[in-house]
Amino acid sequence: VSTQSTGSRIERVAIMDGIPHTDKTITSVEEGKEVIKAMQPDWYLISHKIFDGGITNKLVGYSDEMDPNPENMILLRMYGNNTELLIDRKKELSNHVSLAAAGFATSVYMTVNNGYFYGYVDGSTLTTDTVRDPRIYPIIARSIARMHCKVEAPHKDAVFYPKMVQYLRNVPDYFNNEKLKAVDKVVSSKADLVKELNEIQQKVTDAADSLEVGFCHNDLLLGNVIYNPNRNSISFIDYEYGDPNFTAYDIGNHFAEYAGVDNVDFNLYPNELYQRYWLRDYLEEVWKCRGVETPVTEEDITRLYRQVNFFSCCGHFFWGVWAIIQALNSEIDFDFGEYAAMKLGEYFKQKEKFFDLI
Repeated sequence: VSTQSTGSRIERVAIMDGIPHTDKTITSVEEGKEVIKAMQPDWYLISHKIFDGGITNKLVGYSDEMDPNPENMILLRMYGNNTELLIDRKKELSNHVSLAAAGFATSVYMTVNNGYFYGYVDGSTLTTDTVRDPRIYPIIARSIARMHCKVEAPHKDAVFYPKMVQYLRNVPDYFNNEKLKAVDKVVSSKADLVKELNEIQQKVTDAADSLEVGFCHNDLLLGNVIYNPNRNSISFIDYEYGDPNFTAYDIGNHFAEYAGVDNVDFNLYPNELYQRYWLRDYLEEVWKCRGVETPVTEEDITRLYRQVNFFSCCGHFFWGVWAIIQALNSEIDFDFGEYAAMKLGEYFKQKEKFFDLI
């Protein structure tokens, strides 16, 4: 299909479940505003806000200055350079549409060649303090549980290993590139990373019968979890990595993200006591979703705790490899090479502690 644009008039065609598309590649805020004018002809004065913090995409919010309701803002998500090496953009859009239908995401309004427009989620992203707030973290745990239980996965094959194999195909054999000098101090070659992945996969294969697979967000960093204090609710955003996976991986990766992104502090990783409270809330919600009447036991919590911490370790490995690819391709102002070195360094550190838990 194709579309044509003449002035501010945009001819639109549906490409997925009635979502209109315009054959336009948006490279600036003003170009996005022109599309908004065609989408919302009744908006009197259009303002914009650039959202910081994303390290894969660029995000701009557009709103009508005459409308005081922030929930009527429309977001434009512009894909980062060469991110198709890491992200299946058609799957991302399909995830967003499916999750919106299930009540877990806002509506998608229109797609463009390098992104899409969708609804704004009102609230605040989590911080390293609020993610631990005893009034908030039980809501997070139960919201993740509902996502794992209620969003139908298209299949039951966990994405972790095949995605890692895909990523490693795009990793250079050695890390003597200037952008990867920090990585070279942690791991010497791609062959070493392949060896680590094979060890991880053997552990997973041995424990496969005890591991649950469901639809997972797979990127529950603090900036992708929104808390609305007025509704006392949690929403998740940015589903580009959403896929069937080990549900314990989704939780473990979330715990690993307690360290933050801009000023990473791995000492903020939650201790066992905190995790056990969190996991009890999660499991109680899972039991509720499944209609299980027997209470959650300490044995249930211990089993999940061991799986979660093993996969937390694996999450560091995943994002370390991911960041190597980003360092060589992304145009976003972020030191991906240093980030890759930090994540891989933490993987090797935590491996000694958590690798034998499953």
